[in-house]
Amino acid sequence: MRVVIRLTAPTGAMTYGLVLAAWSKGLGTVINGQGIMQSPVVREAANIPEDQVILTCVALGWPDKEFVANSVVSRRRPIENVTRYLGFEE
Repeated sequence: MRVVIRLTAPTGAMTYGLVLAAWSKGLGTVINGQGIMQSPVVREAANIPEDQVILTCVALGWPDKEFVANSVVSRRRPIENVTRYLGFEE
């Protein structure tokens, strides 16, 4: 019997660190589940062998400020209307 142990717990922290580092350099990022669901496409484009596991995908690139979708601003209720802070009195 072959036992395979995959350490997936640190993946979220590593991804978060990568995203923060990229943003600090002016790069835009998207954490993308499509890379896992479409792993054959990702494997081919990134030359990832079949014996390697894809845990997450992060798209990186320079933001296009002229792209129409990047100017969308969602309308939200003020945070004070939906949040209560307990134990943080001034």
